[in-house]
Formats: sequence, C-alpha cells, structure tokens
Amino acid sequence: MLDGEKDELIARVLTAQYRLERLVASSHANPLLSLHLTMQQLKVLVILFREDACSSQDLTRALGVSSATVTGIVDRLAAQDLVARREDPHDRRVRLVEPTEAGRALVRTLQEQGSQHMRALLARLTDDELRDLERIVNRLHEVAQQDG
Repeated sequence: MLDGEKDELIARVLTAQYRLERLVASSHANPLLSLHLTMQQLKVLVILFREDACSSQDLTRALGVSSATVTGIVDRLAAQDLVARREDPHDRRVRLVEPTEAGRALVRTLQEQGSQHMRALLARLTDDELRDLERIVNRLHEVAQQDG
C-alpha cells in the first residue's frame, strides 16, 4: 500500500471511530448525560478512583489548571460527598483528596453502564467480526505499549 493510500485509510478509520464515539456519547443510554458534574469534576473523580488519593498539587499537575481551580473543584465534589480531604500521614502540611464510597460507587456505576452498552453493541457482531476486532484491538494495545 502506498503512503497516500495508507494515510487515506487511516483517515477513514479515524472518521469511523469519531462517528461511533459521537453516536455512543449522544445516546440516551449514556450515563454521563444524567450526571450533574462538570468535566473537570469527573476527571478528578476518575483520577482519584485510579490513584485512591492525591494531593492538590498532584491534581493541579494532572489537570493542568491552577491550585485555586483545583480547590474549587474539590470543594464542590466534597459538598456532594464524592470526595474527602485528609491529612497526609507522611507530611502533615499536605492535604490528600480521596474519593468517598459514594464517589467510588459513582465511577464504578459509570464504568459498568458503559461496559453494558458496549457489550450490547458487540453482541450484534458476528463471531468472525468479534475475532477480527479482538485481534485488531490487541494489536493496537501492543503498538501503544511500544510507544510507552
């Protein structure tokens, strides 16, 4: 395949992926549409779900925003009982932010609902299509790992 043809094929794959993402994101089954959180608040919850606890400085770096912005985001999440602050046992000057059980449950629910929706879509593919998709996704994973 020539470089120009490969570039065109990559563009078509990216367009198809974008169209799928838009369709799934706009679906009434999308649990994100029922949330009353900003994108930044959701990002903080996902980061904390993955890391369990972070300092405000860690969140500032991860989000690429000011410390004042992180303080506001965390204040609003704390008011909804989705996160809590606690003292760092290794450095009393540092306050850690961690998800509450309600915050963890919310992220788990979003993940589960997203998986259920994708499972329903995948169930409509043939066995051969699923095998092809598995092979391609695994190959993409390998390539991504090589990039670090």
